Amino acid sequence: MEPPTRLEFSNSSGGWLDCSASGSPQPSIDWLSVDGTSVGDVSGIRRVLRNGTLMLLPFAAAAYRQDIHSTVYRCVASNNVGRIISRDVQVRAVVTQTFKVEVEVLGAARGCTAVLRCVVPSFVKDLVRVVSWVQEPSFYIYPSLQGDGKFHQLPTGELLIHNLEFSDQYPPYRCRTMHRLSRQVVVSSTANIRITEHRGIVSPVIVEHTGTVHVAQDEGAALLCVAQGCPNPEYRWYSHTGAEPVLMQPGPRTRQLGPVLAIEAVTPEDGGVYRCSASNAGGESSAELRLIVSTSIHVEITPPLLSIHMGGSAEFRCIVSSQGGGPHLVTWYKDGRQLPNTGRGASEMLVVNNVGREDRGMYQCIVRRSEGDTAQASAELQLGDAPPVLLYSFIEQTLQPGPAVSLKCSAAGNPTPQISWTLDGFPLPSNGRFVIGQYVTVHGDVISHVNISHVMVEDGGEYSCTAENRAGRTSHSARLNVYGMPYIRLIPKVTAVAGETLQLKCPVAGYPIEEIHWERGGRELPDDLRQKVMPDGTLLVNPVQKQADSGVYTCWARNKQGHSARRSGEIAVIVPPKVSPFYAEDTLHVGDRASLTCSVTKGDLPLTISWQKDGRTVEPAQMVSITQVDQYTSILLIESLSPDHNGNYSCVVRNLAAEVAHTHQLVVNGNQRVPCRAFIYSFLSLMFVSLLSNLPVPPIIEPFSFQDGLSEGMRTRTVCGVSRGDPPLVVSWLKDGQPLTPALGVNVSALDPYSSLLSISSLTQQHSGDFTCVASNPAAEVSYYHYPALPCLASTVNPLPLTSCNKPAARNSPPAELSTVKTLPALLYVLYILPAVAFGTHGNASMTGTLPTFGSQVPPRWLVEPSDVSVERNRHVALHCQAQGVPTPTVVWKKATGSKSGDYEEVRERMYTKLLGNGTLLLQNVKEDREGFYLCQANNGIGTGIGKVVQLRVNSSPYFSAPSRLVTVKKGDTAILHCDVNGDKPISVIWLRGGKQEMTPSTNYRVAVKQDVTPDGVAAEMQIGNVNAADSGAYFCQASNMYGRDQQLVQLLVQEPPLSPQSLETAMVSSRTVNLKWQQKSGDSNEVFKFIVEYREGDRPWLQLEITDTPLQYAALVEDLKPATRYVFRVIAEGPAGRSTPSSELTVRTEPQRPAGPPLNVVVRPISSTELLVTWTPPLSELRHGEILGFNVGFKITNIGSANYNFTSVTGDGEDGSGELLLGGLAKYTRYIVVVQAFNEVGPGPLSEPATAQTMEDVPSMAPEDVRCAALTSQSLQISWQPPPTAHSNGLLQGYKLTYEPVLDDNWRVNDEMETRKTTALTIVISGLRKFTNYSMQVLAFTRMGDGIFTNPTFCQTDEDVPGAPADIKVVVSSPQSLLVSWLPPHEPNGIISKYNLYKRSMDGRQEIDHAKQTVPSQHTSYEAKGLQPHVEYQFWITASTRIGEGQSSRVVTQVATSRVPARIISFGGNIVRPWRGSVALVCLTVGQPRREWLRGDMMLKANSNHNVQVLDSGELILSNLQMTDIGNYTCQVDNGQGSDRISYNLMIQVPPASPILYVTSATSSSILLHWKAGNTGGAPISGFTLNYRKVHGDLDELHLSRHASSHELKRLLCGTTYNLYLIAHNKIGSSPASPTLIVRTQGQPPGIPPAVNFLSPNSTSVVLRLHVWPDNGCPLLYFILQYRKITDSQWTLVSNALKPQRRFLITALTPATRYVIKLEAYNIAGSSIEEYTFMTLTKEGGIPSPDLIKLGNENVPFYSDVKIVVPLIIAILALLTSGATAVACLRKRQNDEAKETLDNQQNAEAARERYYATIHKVALQAGTEKIPETSEDISPYATFQLSEPSTLPNNTMLHSFMYHEHAMTEGCASPPPSSSVQRNSPYYNISTKGHGRRRRKAEVDSEDSESDPDQLTSSRTESSNQLDMKLKHNFIYHGAQSSTSSDISPMSDQKSLPRRGRSSKWLVPSRATMRTLLPPLSVAETAFGGHPTPEQQEGGTPDRPELSEAECDIDTLKKLKLGLRSSLWSRPGSSQQPSDYSIAV
Repeated sequence: MEPPTRLEFSNSSGGWLDCSASGSPQPSIDWLSVDGTSVGDVSGIRRVLRNGTLMLLPFAAAAYRQDIHSTVYRCVASNNVGRIISRDVQVRAVVTQTFKVEVEVLGAARGCTAVLRCVVPSFVKDLVRVVSWVQEPSFYIYPSLQGDGKFHQLPTGELLIHNLEFSDQYPPYRCRTMHRLSRQVVVSSTANIRITEHRGIVSPVIVEHTGTVHVAQDEGAALLCVAQGCPNPEYRWYSHTGAEPVLMQPGPRTRQLGPVLAIEAVTPEDGGVYRCSASNAGGESSAELRLIVSTSIHVEITPPLLSIHMGGSAEFRCIVSSQGGGPHLVTWYKDGRQLPNTGRGASEMLVVNNVGREDRGMYQCIVRRSEGDTAQASAELQLGDAPPVLLYSFIEQTLQPGPAVSLKCSAAGNPTPQISWTLDGFPLPSNGRFVIGQYVTVHGDVISHVNISHVMVEDGGEYSCTAENRAGRTSHSARLNVYGMPYIRLIPKVTAVAGETLQLKCPVAGYPIEEIHWERGGRELPDDLRQKVMPDGTLLVNPVQKQADSGVYTCWARNKQGHSARRSGEIAVIVPPKVSPFYAEDTLHVGDRASLTCSVTKGDLPLTISWQKDGRTVEPAQMVSITQVDQYTSILLIESLSPDHNGNYSCVVRNLAAEVAHTHQLVVNGNQRVPCRAFIYSFLSLMFVSLLSNLPVPPIIEPFSFQDGLSEGMRTRTVCGVSRGDPPLVVSWLKDGQPLTPALGVNVSALDPYSSLLSISSLTQQHSGDFTCVASNPAAEVSYYHYPALPCLASTVNPLPLTSCNKPAARNSPPAELSTVKTLPALLYVLYILPAVAFGTHGNASMTGTLPTFGSQVPPRWLVEPSDVSVERNRHVALHCQAQGVPTPTVVWKKATGSKSGDYEEVRERMYTKLLGNGTLLLQNVKEDREGFYLCQANNGIGTGIGKVVQLRVNSSPYFSAPSRLVTVKKGDTAILHCDVNGDKPISVIWLRGGKQEMTPSTNYRVAVKQDVTPDGVAAEMQIGNVNAADSGAYFCQASNMYGRDQQLVQLLVQEPPLSPQSLETAMVSSRTVNLKWQQKSGDSNEVFKFIVEYREGDRPWLQLEITDTPLQYAALVEDLKPATRYVFRVIAEGPAGRSTPSSELTVRTEPQRPAGPPLNVVVRPISSTELLVTWTPPLSELRHGEILGFNVGFKITNIGSANYNFTSVTGDGEDGSGELLLGGLAKYTRYIVVVQAFNEVGPGPLSEPATAQTMEDVPSMAPEDVRCAALTSQSLQISWQPPPTAHSNGLLQGYKLTYEPVLDDNWRVNDEMETRKTTALTIVISGLRKFTNYSMQVLAFTRMGDGIFTNPTFCQTDEDVPGAPADIKVVVSSPQSLLVSWLPPHEPNGIISKYNLYKRSMDGRQEIDHAKQTVPSQHTSYEAKGLQPHVEYQFWITASTRIGEGQSSRVVTQVATSRVPARIISFGGNIVRPWRGSVALVCLTVGQPRREWLRGDMMLKANSNHNVQVLDSGELILSNLQMTDIGNYTCQVDNGQGSDRISYNLMIQVPPASPILYVTSATSSSILLHWKAGNTGGAPISGFTLNYRKVHGDLDELHLSRHASSHELKRLLCGTTYNLYLIAHNKIGSSPASPTLIVRTQGQPPGIPPAVNFLSPNSTSVVLRLHVWPDNGCPLLYFILQYRKITDSQWTLVSNALKPQRRFLITALTPATRYVIKLEAYNIAGSSIEEYTFMTLTKEGGIPSPDLIKLGNENVPFYSDVKIVVPLIIAILALLTSGATAVACLRKRQNDEAKETLDNQQNAEAARERYYATIHKVALQAGTEKIPETSEDISPYATFQLSEPSTLPNNTMLHSFMYHEHAMTEGCASPPPSSSVQRNSPYYNISTKGHGRRRRKAEVDSEDSESDPDQLTSSRTESSNQLDMKLKHNFIYHGAQSSTSSDISPMSDQKSLPRRGRSSKWLVPSRATMRTLLPPLSVAETAFGGHPTPEQQEGGTPDRPELSEAECDIDTLKKLKLGLRSSLWSRPGSSQQPSDYSIAV
């Protein structure tokens, strides 16, 4: 049952919805809400019952909930088939309310129709209907379509009174209404009819008509059209439902009752437009009316049930039947969920393609109409049978023993498939380590897995999972390889079926396995052509033969190491049964006997034989008997045939191998049909009727035959059955006309009196022939035998011999037989019996079966079976193979192409291969290639043939496959003599010199002999080292084995090479060629016949040029060389004895050319919106043609086609593999073309391929234009604008943001947050604004990169509206005849108040006496009403008006005018807000001349009690010069004895805001990110902020920020520069004090110092400076100052004092092998660094100078010879002596105070340290609540710091974090000394200078002026390294390879690190000056980290450093932190190769 479409109920009654569904299994019922969520119980309001009923309980009016009582519900029914939902149920609960109804009368003239309408309040109009009208006192009028002629109540409730008379205006009328939910009846007050009089002719006027009438189909409709006129008008009705108007005529369903047209039982065709026409003499008037007929909707889905196979397509059609035919919307659902792409139209067809399992379920079509009603229908999609499909399968695995293994298969199909597992074709082992699990998912997929808990070697093998259902099966196999020795699992007994294919897999485990073989009877398989062994160890036998294939088989497997395993198993072969075909006579008649014999000619016992008729088992009944003759024969006998015996009879035979059946159709005829020739004998038959009636019936034999395909050894049986003939019957058998003899072995047995069984258990050749069945009785003797011709009938009866007549054989009948009848009187026989036999329908009377002659078909068998043969090489061998059979078998020889189990190809006769006629294969001159496996196959077409595989082995004596050879070798080389010997192994080889002397290492130490085994024999080798001419001669290689011996000659010839060429030099050098010449000394002109010129480039392989000209030239021209390339040349002479040693090498450099190749790998990628980074690699080295001096980089805008490139030169050859250039100042979001060309000393090369790139998007650089605003309403504005110019969009505009806020004023009391709206359009309408309010608006455009620039504020005001209600109203008695009314203006004036409207009403009890309205000017807020009546209650209320209209009214106040005037206050108290230092007047106006007092709190205020307090005579309290102390409550109280009153004012003072809290979030090299929190606003909204900042010693800049801002990023700052920042807040009162000044330094340090090995590259006369490796430490380098000098000179040579940063710089004109010093000063904006490098140029030849030159270069001028050094040294010595004397004088006094001083120092140090740690908890972020450790001991050893790897901590991580830098952390009081290594992979370098290295800051922020602010330490990074008590041996801190900046969110300006506590140091404390140079101040996330110290550094440190106490360490640390320095007690450990860092986030 589906719930109704609508439920309406009242809150007093409640309601319920019933829902039920049917299905299997029984569906469960649930309810859904409109948003699709499940509906549950709501206490006291809603309950869901178990039966599916949804109860909506009665509820109180206050408990009404729209989401429950006015919403849409759906019922859901679900089971495991699917889920359906009901149509929408619109629920509406109505809260019962009282209502009144009134009567509205439309009068009419006399004789016309009056209309009375019952007026129902609108809030209940749709729930109340008019049930009747009452004419007083008791005449009831009820609704009808026709009325009674006088009174007519329409169905819509109107009452019509026709033919008015004057008397009709006297009776009163009431209407009775009923609330259709609460059934409440309400009766109206009475009303009378008014009759109007018309004089003269008045044209009709339609005064009442129903515009639209809604009615349901089959209901009645009444259309009303009332006109007034004189005379009374006449009415006509027209229908406009068709093309032309049709005059309505009365009919069966249509009535025209004056002004009413009534239609009964409306149909959809009645719907449409009707026109009513009223006419009289004065004219005509008409009106149109519309009739809408609503019809029900019906939905149906076809087909309702659809079964589709997986992968098919399903199609459902939604049939919507609605007589209205209006528009509807069709939505399709599946299992309660809407299908995508439906519900957008009338899609009545749903097609589901490629149906899968997830598509089955319930489908619904839900139809919705515009009227709101819905209907639905459902259909089910079922899945048809689908074969299994494997969704998941396991893969091959190889693993070691031990682990667990899981194999998983997942399959899908319909029905759900079952999965089974096998291992190598056998069931899985049954042990505890194997667990098989299987389950079905919710989607119907079956998942099965095999878990092996501890895999072992024996578990390896091929695992198979097979999924099977009734639709099919599928399987998957993969191997599990477990390393281990070969292992073969148990092979169970296998049963094979004869004639089928046997597939047996060897269950081998272990891995790897080299080979697998099968054996039977000690012989390797395959043994014949039916067998095949696959490489994976699978044995195939096809077809299987019982005798040949039964037995024990052995499988063995071996690995490469020779380990093997073997296992045997038995194969049993069973033969399936074979049924001999049986037949029944075609002309069987009702009453005849019939028998069917089922004989099994082949098949193993036990056999089961059963009979079936038409597929059902035959039971012994209905004259049917079944006789089981023996195990192989069963006879079905029917004693008397009837029509019920018609049908198909089947003999079903089964055994363990198979089940077979043979079927024959048995046809029983009703009556005999006598042929036409029988009429010849009809007359004679009548003559002898009486005689024949007593004669016996002769026998008739059923046909029988032997089955086809019999062969020797088979069984056969046949039955001779007599179908007709009177007993006694005698049945006997003959063979070839002779009685059967015992020697034949034929068994004859009588089955019953009518049947005889002939059986032969084993057929032989002697059984071939004709077997005849002879049946006799007293009537005749009949024989039946088989004969090749057609049947013939013969008789031995005399004197009337009868010849045979042919009878056509029936279809499918046995062969024709010959019958013989004897012993009957001839005449009777001729007259009666002959016609019956010859022309009857029973056929012949005897049958003969013929057995085939077995000698004509004999399968082949062996006469001479082939066997394995061995033969010596080059001998003849005969493989014998002879077979016999009939016909004679054909013998074919085949040879295996590979292994024995592989393929075979036929052997054909050719040379040395003869095929003899007797089947023998003769092979002559056998070689090794003839060895292998041979198959002899004999076949004669009978059976499957026979075959045998034999092996031929060839035994070979040693022989040499290669001829004798000559070995030529140069003198001094090693001679290698080699011979390859073929033959059977083992082979022994010896070497003989001259055929006599054996060469062995024992006889000659220069001889080495070795022998390697090859597949064909051995390879022998003799080596003679350091040969000379005496070693030349004949050597013999002699080989022998067990079959013979042979030897081979090897001749050795030793030669000597010529002398090497001399005086190699160049004659000419160009860029591409070199001309060489040389000399050759030789005594023999024939000694040299060729020169070989070898040359190479660098370390590349040598190239050769051969000179063979005649006569031989001593010069050569080498061409095709590379320009500007260094080549090495040498020459080699070659003669008959070999080649000479090479000549001395000559080095030549070719001349340079312009580069021939462009730079490679030009890549351009955007870095920013104005920068492109161009990278490239140099041209190919072979195309540079000289040293690359630099590159020209050209760029231009893409769309400027003909513009030239703008080139920029970059020096350097890119020797490190790449070059790069940062192109800046480009246009934003613009595509550029970039090319690069290389140039050398000759000129530039070709341009590279153009590369294009586009600068990044950026935020728009201009604001939108032409911003306009217009007020739409009082609460909405429309804003429009134009986009920024395209050139300034800087990207693809994603949209616009409009930010708007009201302009603040004192009356604004709500949240003043700014609102932002996004849009992609150029106009937007914002609504929900405050009425008559001025708004400030700004628009910006934004791209993907962010927001652009705001437009200037645009101000726009919403329109005026009617005002709100006045805030308050009072009325007091001012005199006995007057009342004074006062009020407050509206809180929301919504415009300019133009006036007030004061309403007055006087009441006398419940009756209103007077009602008046008074207009009051807008500037007045009080009014005195005078002249009032005493003791009358007056009510007052007030409204305000703007130009738009009158607003809401205030509350109504009531007062009675009395003669007593009590004291009352007409003023209003409330909240008063005034600015600081202003004044306020608190008014207290009264009536009744009372005594007035002012109180502040509970204290009386008196005039002049305070200088800023005044109380005026009028009662006003004046407060001037307001201060915060004046805030409070002020009360005015009055009393006059008649009454008292009091009001209170709450005074609030607005003051300037408190200073904001400013803190730093992060800093980069060019920006600082600031956050702040506003302080106390001072009672007035913040209007803005001012951020002031300046560099140290710089000018102050200020930035004005929005009042909504809480953060700001200062950009375009200088790198490594310290800034002072503070923030000021503003409100309308004033500005706040400045926030505490923060001192923040941007990231970056002065340049670092690179190591010399990376920086310098000296040559002979120049040195290359790799300037690009100079570390900038975060601030780009500006320029260098470069000087150099010789080590012996004191004067520097200035190269440049403004050297721009570049990749390489070359200093030339240096002296070779000379020591130089280079001094380089690097400058960036943060400071500078200076370093001196010492190097030595190379020698002229480019080599390293000798040690003597190096030592000589180190000899400097003695220092004592320099006056500049000696004089200061003497002065220093004198100063030391003086200070020493002073020290001795003070020593004694110091000793006296030593103990006291030590104690004081310790106390001071401890106090200082505690003061330092005390600053930690003074966090500037006051909002934080977490406790900060006050001392290092407070930190838990298990504190949960987050240690982030460099790769996991983003550079911009917004965390309150502090960074521990390794070199900073370990620079504590127990750290090793600093290292000199450089962290090049960090963006900041901390360089320990060597020699003169030092760094300077541009602005010394660590100067003493920073100590002036004692709070800076508090605001600094106090969460510092006291958080960790590090121990160096723990290696707690390491340096990541990608360490970079850290973005710290912290209210701190500098990062400071605390020292370790609790350990003292033994390291030397560096001087302050040194630390100022080496260790710059730490700043936010700017310091890179060092690595761990090397052992050399730990051991090589100075052990005599003074040890500092803990207090000294802390004090020193404090000083350095305060000064912005690192502690001088800290040292930096050595850097490792992989630096790392930690950032610890809290």
